[in-house]
Order: sequence, then structure tokens, then C-alpha cells
Amino acid sequence: MTTDDLDAYGADVVRVRNPRPVLDELIAAVDEDRIADPEDVPYALSLAASAAARLRDEARALDLSRRAVDAARGGREEYLVRGEYADLLLRFGHDEEGITTLRKLRQQLTRDPLADGYVIEPLLENGRETLAQEWLTAALETAVDIAERADPDTDEAEDAWEIVDSLASRRVRVRRGLGLQPDEADLRAEELLAAHDAEPDMVFWPQAAFATLVEKAPDLVEMTWDEHRAAIERELQQDDQLLVEVATPQLLEATLAGDETVAGEPGPALEWPPGRNEPCWCGSQVKYKKCCLPRGRSVVES
Repeated sequence: MTTDDLDAYGADVVRVRNPRPVLDELIAAVDEDRIADPEDVPYALSLAASAAARLRDEARALDLSRRAVDAARGGREEYLVRGEYADLLLRFGHDEEGITTLRKLRQQLTRDPLADGYVIEPLLENGRETLAQEWLTAALETAVDIAERADPDTDEAEDAWEIVDSLASRRVRVRRGLGLQPDEADLRAEELLAAHDAEPDMVFWPQAAFATLVEKAPDLVEMTWDEHRAAIERELQQDDQLLVEVATPQLLEATLAGDETVAGEPGPALEWPPGRNEPCWCGSQVKYKKCCLPRGRSVVES
């Protein structure tokens, strides 16, 4: 069973009405040593745990998730799998163990720009918004200090500012969900990031703007919008540090006029990674976990 096969099963886990056949096949593939890449074993077990959770089989879901954690130990997806285990613990009411599991991952918030997904997301999905804000606040303060002390001409500095951006963006959204306004920490992070801003690596054209390009300047378009969307997602999965600018009406106007130098201020940066239960980054307004997430999976190698 290849990674592509597992991706397809992952989509089925979310979409099909009865995921039991998927659950049985995933377990059989692991037990019979039919996973093509041994490093994909934790992925297969995590998908099986998700299927069991959908079937409300608590004991089986937690057992499969623990197996995934054991299989992932020391591998490229260890932290992600541990976060998924914590999510299941909280979902099934094992609050103390779930929070303890996440506390052991908490330090990754200032080390890994993807930690937001496996540390904060389980808290948000299980009603721990206040705790999520507390952890984000502390992590953001530390991350800003690390970024400001780093040599600005090094990869270390770029990595540090990427983490600041990730934490600041998430913190603003969490506070908004709690009915809170941006505070001094938000404003300071915004100012620091603006000062550190760089030219975008890629431009994402929302579907309506892309359709206008196709209509008025077909020679500038070499792919369909879905191919464009897939290309953006693929690049972000392979390099989460890319800065992707969301095209503005001004950029569209300048592009159609053949003069992007008059496009005005840069468009907003595309927030990555998106939360599983938040509107998908592509603009569909469908939750990410039911839109672009099932179409692709991170292939970042350690």
C-alpha cells in the first residue's frame, strides 16, 4: 500500500458513511506488512484510529493511536501523531492525559512552524480556547525574543520569523473567536513582521480573479484554476516557509494592463497551515478538512 493509496483511504475516512471497511483494510495492511514505505506505518495507523473514532469505538481508536505513536517514535511524523493521540484522548473525555500529552509537545511551538497544528488545534477542537490562547501568548513572546536575537542574515532568523508569523496569526484568530480584540502583543508582532516582510515567493489567484484572467487574458494562463490551487498546496506542503501572496483586485488590474509595478501594496499573506475546522485557504468557505486537506498530504521529509 503506497502513500497515494493511504491518501485515498484518508479521504474515504472523512467522506464515506460507513468507514468500517476502510478501518479493516488499513489494519490488515499494517498487520500483514503491506505498507510500501515503513515510515508510512504511523500514517496508516492514525487513519485507522480516525476511522474507529468515527465509529465511536473508543477503545479501538485509542489503541490504534497508541500504536501509531509507538511506530512514529523518532520518525518524521512523531509530533504530529502524538498530537492526534492527544486529540482523541480529549475527544473521549480523558482530559488529564490529553492535556499532559500536549504539554509535552508545547515546547515545539517555538521550534516548529507546524506545531500550531498538532499542539493548538487539538485544544481548539475540544473546547480549550482559553488554554490555547495562554499557550500561544507565552510561545509568541518567546518566539519574538528568539527572532530578534538571531543573526538576520541566517536561515535561523528566517525560521524564527516564520514561527512568529504562525503563532501571531493563530493567536489573533483564537482571540477573535473568544470575542477579544487585538492587544499589545498582537500589534507588536504585526509591526515586527511588517518590518521583516519580504517579496512573495508565489501568488495565489482566488477563483473569481483567476476566471477574469482566463476571460480577459487567456495567453497569461497555462492551467486550470484547480491545477493552480493544487500547485500552491503542493508547494506549501513541500516547503511551509514559502510566502504566498493572495492576489488583490489592484494586482489583477495591473496584470491585465501588463504593468505589475503599479499593483500597489502587497496582498495579504496566505495563512498556512490552516486549521482543520477553519474555512479552507482556497476560499471555498468549506472546512479545510473537507476541502483541500483530503486532496493532498504533507510530504515534507525530515
